[in-house]
Amino acid sequence: MQARFLAMSVLVAPIIAGAMRDGELAQPQPVSHPARDTVSCLDTLHASDSINVIVTMSVRPQDRKFALPPDFEGLFAQEFRLRLKVPGNLPLSVMQGWGFCDSREDKCSGGAPIIGTHAFATAHPDGTLSRIATIDFALVPALSESVRTALEMVSKDKTVPSVAGSDSLPLEMFILVDEKADTIPIFRHLFRARIPHYRGKFTAAEWPKGARGPRYPMIAERARAEDSVAMNFTIRSDGTVIPETLEIRSAHYRDFIRAVFDRMTTIHYVPARIGSCPVPSWVSQNFIFSMRR
Repeated sequence: MQARFLAMSVLVAPIIAGAMRDGELAQPQPVSHPARDTVSCLDTLHASDSINVIVTMSVRPQDRKFALPPDFEGLFAQEFRLRLKVPGNLPLSVMQGWGFCDSREDKCSGGAPIIGTHAFATAHPDGTLSRIATIDFALVPALSESVRTALEMVSKDKTVPSVAGSDSLPLEMFILVDEKADTIPIFRHLFRARIPHYRGKFTAAEWPKGARGPRYPMIAERARAEDSVAMNFTIRSDGTVIPETLEIRSAHYRDFIRAVFDRMTTIHYVPARIGSCPVPSWVSQNFIFSMRR
């Protein structure tokens, strides 16, 4: 009975850029966008217009079985917003589809840069945080560092909301733009932003045709074990994966995770494009390991 690997790539949609003051939304700020690895190509693109967006914060427990108190997210976001200092200039390079999108073909009528950070920390009853870490999936290190600093200040000031009956609580936080910001409570809004919009057709990154998937772990194959490993990561304009952005969304067995990580160090994706210009992109992919029956 042979093992088989299935891979399905799905574009993740965020968006962004900006500045803020004392919990109030600042005026939109124009943002430069040339990327470190796509300067020559992106310089040939001309934004057709700009888009005003709002960067938001979401807070949730890492363990989805745990429910936060109704006011926890709002109180946490408020303390965070008061301490967050958004850099005045955020060079943007990682792109996403924008406008009308055909999910079957992973294509959109336009593209726009994203900016965001995924943060992690463990909250304690004394109002502090430990194990603070960030994943800079949008390749904007200045913002990622500002997010980390703001979380450290929240911890130093011991202003993390308490959670009854919990000694410690691992949290995850997304700082990014929500396309439906008007439907999001104002307490989750962090700052206003303006980003360039490109009308050239956006094509999502793709797994190269004919490329093999991660190797099925020999021990797992013998045991007829199966798994599904869901990952987030950023792909450069040359199609390579940036290791520092690899993030496990869900998985069950270490051997399967290791197999995916090993393959990510050698795979070259067909990179995302705006028109004919290859650009970095942030993607979500599900690697399914199953036995043929």
